[in-house]
Amino acid sequence: MAVLSFLMTFVFASNSWAETDPMAKLTSMVSDMQKQMAQMQKVINDQNSKLHDLESRQARIQVAAPSSGEVKAAPMSDYDFGQMLDTATGGAQKWLKDLKFSGDLRLRYEAFNYGSGNPSETDDRNRFRYRLRYGFEKTFNPQMKVGFALASGESGASGSNGLNVDPTSTNTTFDNNFNFKPIYIERAYGTYTPNFGAKKGILEKTEITAGKATNPFEKGSTDMVWDRDVKPEGAYEKFDFKLIDSEDLKLNAYVTLGQFVLDEDATTGGDANLFGYQFGFNPVIYTPLFERPVDITQAFSLYDFSNFARKSNFLIGTTSLARGNPNVDGLGTELDAGQFKVIEYYSEVAIYPGGMPVRFHMDLAGNPAGNPSTDSVTNSHFENLAAGFGVKLGGIVKKGDWELGYQYKRIGANSVVGAFNDSDFGDGHAGKAGSVIKAAYAITDAITLNGAMFFVDNLNSGTAGIIDQHQNRFQIDLSWKF
Repeated sequence: MAVLSFLMTFVFASNSWAETDPMAKLTSMVSDMQKQMAQMQKVINDQNSKLHDLESRQARIQVAAPSSGEVKAAPMSDYDFGQMLDTATGGAQKWLKDLKFSGDLRLRYEAFNYGSGNPSETDDRNRFRYRLRYGFEKTFNPQMKVGFALASGESGASGSNGLNVDPTSTNTTFDNNFNFKPIYIERAYGTYTPNFGAKKGILEKTEITAGKATNPFEKGSTDMVWDRDVKPEGAYEKFDFKLIDSEDLKLNAYVTLGQFVLDEDATTGGDANLFGYQFGFNPVIYTPLFERPVDITQAFSLYDFSNFARKSNFLIGTTSLARGNPNVDGLGTELDAGQFKVIEYYSEVAIYPGGMPVRFHMDLAGNPAGNPSTDSVTNSHFENLAAGFGVKLGGIVKKGDWELGYQYKRIGANSVVGAFNDSDFGDGHAGKAGSVIKAAYAITDAITLNGAMFFVDNLNSGTAGIIDQHQNRFQIDLSWKF
């Protein structure tokens, strides 16, 4: 119709050309042509828009596979996805934004062999275990986030009200005639990272966390002092500093302060608490000797376990968390150390010869406030000291990566709190010495095969209630992170 109208206008203008002013007619004709062309362009645009809309709708419905005949969903734009999600969830996607889920499943085979001790207490053992952890973290804004996580574990002995009495383990053993397995709250916390606007001097970041959270002291320590399953309860504050930022040297530092509850229902002698203080610095030095810079970590810590060793504060129900800390003076409610004020120095150096990471570490700890054991075997201030060193080659990041590590530890009976250090290192946590060899290989980006061997001697041999033993432990793990 638009074309026909244009032709009629042209014919009419031609017939009347000679009867009127030629210039006026020419101007009128040009004006009419412009109007008709604008109308035609509008019609064309409308038709193109409708055609594009039809094609877009069809593409979202399905796309036929040219060869196999399969029907596949077409790629969807972020806007379309948001609209569909909003319709399906009634607006709940606003809550799902910045919500991060994570977890892991580990299957373990573990074997024990004892080289000495009372045969009735040291039978060889084989067991299968699993560890399951799952949780989420929600970021509300750059300054505030909260999170919680669930984890497997094992209920305690009689008198503990069925609670998990091992803060150093989230493992569950396949046992008890197919009985259902327990799940516990592993973490429940909130983190506030205040934004002070422009950077104030050398202060880079401030973090305040409250609740049951990941141990903030792991960065400057090893499992000689802290088992990686321990999740303290209370609050901590961390301050990060940037001291030097040059072409050849970067120097960062941090200070961490922790206030944690151990046992708040003490009837006499006061409640048990942990007050922790850690200062660390991290120089990164660029050198032509290696492809990557030398990365150094140095940390100094003080852990004041106030009243933990006294008035039964190390008991959960009828279960003791002494675990290698002697208690042979006849007072069942007092540990021989008297108190634990543990000082720790940690040093780590990472180099990259040929691009492969090689990490060396040393960890020293002592309890100068502790009394030597009254037992004749462990009656030595040397039992207030702990030392460890190790090396690790490689690192697990993606499929095909591997790592191999060796560590030696000697942990005096009164040097650290046996309730919270490595639960796999012998049967008593403290009062042990020996070697650990570990290896890992990433089968995929998410699945890792791990192996470990522990060769541990008991330093408390001959003390009351503790057998003279040498333990060999072997572990094979298959871990899946999701």
